[in-house]
Amino acid sequence: MYKHAFSSFITALLLAWGSIPSHAYAQSASTPTITGQWITEDGKGVFDIHTCGDKMCGNLVGLNLTQDEEASGRRKTECNLQMLKGFHPMEGRHDHWKGHIFDPQSKNTYDAIIWVAEDGSLKLHGFLGLELFGRTDTWQPFHGHIGNNCRINS
Repeated sequence: MYKHAFSSFITALLLAWGSIPSHAYAQSASTPTITGQWITEDGKGVFDIHTCGDKMCGNLVGLNLTQDEEASGRRKTECNLQMLKGFHPMEGRHDHWKGHIFDPQSKNTYDAIIWVAEDGSLKLHGFLGLELFGRTDTWQPFHGHIGNNCRINS
């Protein structure tokens, strides 16, 4: 009797699961997207994350420069620089995207994972080799304005 009830339960579960559209459990409609503009944790940069073919990438589109940085002009060359490259959904963690981040100051490229947290912030975990050895920054959606010369106007 228990064997038959369990078998019926499994059959009903499989039928119910089969009736769910495949995209429903891959990414729900309420899952926030990583695309858009995000301001960095320190408030010094705004990134525009967008599709690049079948992957995601991100350009630095806004800068909050100090007077010295603005006077020197050296950071302005970073404006519109693609610093996030080749992000693709991770196998088994489709709400996480793995790719690379370029640091123009050190001229190094690091592995990175990005995802949108439950609070709507974007998490960026940069690392070299192993995920365990890295750092996670929290970026917020940017709703300000970017003026001339990539200047962030909050």
